This record gives sequence, C-alpha cells and structure tokens, in this order.
Amino acid sequence: MPGRGFAVLGITAAWAAAVAVAVSSATVAAQQPAPDRKLWDGVYTAAQAARGKPRFEASCSRCHNNELIGSERGPTLKGNTFWAKYENDSLGSLFTLIRDTMPRDGGAGVVSDEVKVDILAYILSRNDVPAGAEELKLAANALEAIKITKKGVADGVYTAAQADRGKANFLSGRCGGCHQLDLSGDRGPALKGDAFLSHWENGSVNVLFKKISETMPPNGANETTDEAKVDIVAFLLQSNGFPAGKSELKLDPEALDAIEIVRKGGVAAAAPNFSLVQVVGCLTQNPNNAWVLTRTTDPVVTRQEQANASGLKEAEAWVHRSHAIRTAHLSASEALAARCRR
Repeated sequence: MPGRGFAVLGITAAWAAAVAVAVSSATVAAQQPAPDRKLWDGVYTAAQAARGKPRFEASCSRCHNNELIGSERGPTLKGNTFWAKYENDSLGSLFTLIRDTMPRDGGAGVVSDEVKVDILAYILSRNDVPAGAEELKLAANALEAIKITKKGVADGVYTAAQADRGKANFLSGRCGGCHQLDLSGDRGPALKGDAFLSHWENGSVNVLFKKISETMPPNGANETTDEAKVDIVAFLLQSNGFPAGKSELKLDPEALDAIEIVRKGGVAAAAPNFSLVQVVGCLTQNPNNAWVLTRTTDPVVTRQEQANASGLKEAEAWVHRSHAIRTAHLSASEALAARCRR
C-alpha cells in the first residue's frame, strides 16, 4: 500500500541488494482475447512434445544443452531458473521471444513457427508441466491466454494412494506424539488449519519436505525414509483440504521446489509486523536516521534467515511496487552494503 510502512525483522543485505529485472514481453498481434487458461490444465500433447525434442536438440542444444541446463551461450530452460525468469508471463510472450530471436546461429527464420511451437511444448514437458488432450496451437491470442505460473498445492500434486500411505506412516511413527494423531498439535505445532498454512504458505513444498526430512522425528531423523516422508507430506496436504491429482509427489528437490504452498483461491495472508520476510527494494535513510526500503516487491513471509543462490536468482524477476517498509535490526554497515546501486 503506497506510503504505508510496517516493520520487518532481519532483512538480509543480500536480499535488499538484489535488483529486480523486468522480463520484457513482445506485443502479440491484436486478436479477440481468449479466456485465460492454466498451464497445468494440459495445454500441449505428449506427441507434440515428442516432435519438439529432436528439433530442440538439432536447433537449440548448442546454446541451451540437450538437458536444458544452459551454457555460456544460453540460459537454463528448466527448473527454478526457468520459473524465476518466466513466471507470471504468458506463453505468448515466451513464444514470441523464441519466434523472433531463436536460434541465434543462422537467424530466426531457419526454423519455422510450426516447429518452434513444438519446441515450446517440449520445454514445458521438461519442466514437469503435464500433457493434455489438445496440442499447443500456433495462435497468438490462445498462447497469450496461457499464463506461466508455478504449480500450486491446489493443482493436484499428489495421489490419494500416496496420501493413504503417508497417513499410515504418520500414525505408525512418532509424529503423533508431538503433533497429535488429529494433527492439532501438542509438543509440536499443529499440522493443519490456519496455523499450518500461516507458517508454510508462500514457500515451496520442498521447504516443508526438507524440514521433515532433516529434523523429524527429533533426535531420530533417520528412523523414517525420505520415501515415507514425502508420502507424509502428501497426507498433510490432503489433511489441509488440497485435492489429489493423477501424479505422485516426486522425491526430487527441484520438482518439489517448483510447487508452491498457497491457500485455496491463491489469497495469502498479509505479512504481519515484525515478520521475517523476503523482499527486494532500494534502501534509503530518512531524516530520523532510520533505514527504509522503498519501491519494494510484495513482502513474502519466510523462515529462511539467509538468502541462497537460487533465491537471489528468483529475486531478479520480482516486480517492484510502491511499498515503503521500515526495517528493524539493520545495522548501518549492513544498510550501506545493501544500498541500491544507481
């Protein structure tokens, strides 16, 4: 909210120093707008992605690598780097970028648009976006209507059978001794309802899984396998009202990182005063010598006290707003190190 600040605890210099980079998007030819679609509804077919694979390897792998992990010549096209760069954009913008600028060797005209839309389908498949019954169409308004969003826990990220296994593991293990068999909490926090969602929302499923994997049960994290623990995560999601889907949660950090914990309807609770948050903005000092972050991104509650490399990469794509946030417990030396470069 413009002009309104609130205190937040422990903003790290690394986060404050990151400068958001706006992802440019080309203008797609004006057509009658199509209804918005979700990327996770199945917007391409498996056969289309299969056609795109050899064409990607022939035309794109020199810069982006056959495994889509990138090189000095071109960026990574899968995983957190892909999502951080293109999230909240549209397939129309991404296709226009591919159509007008790729491949760099030989010029964009050496590969037809029909081939490029198949390549786009293949890129989606490598990012665990599920295939559907209809092919991705070479139509500007249809592509523009498909928004690139990370998968959320409301999109069916586990199976009912997996949640059943997780429930059996939860009940037979030591989990109930701290969290109660009904997940209401006792010596440990509640694992369902507002308390659970307030703690874990806006983070990835991998953050929750790592907490369970590395620290649960206390003084005996190796008592239960990671395979059983990822099933327990599925049970917790089911217990919090998130629907089952057709595919199980994978024991894959990158895949789990790409799934966000968001309340139903996508409405997150506002960050309360003195929260630990992730935020990007410009540090300025007001007349009272207090440090204020201006032109900030929307603050996101976090449990991570230090920024990591992947988090900083994601922060580059965050959108600046007109928020102003007064910081707490930030030293002058930290503020100086974090001040925006102009």
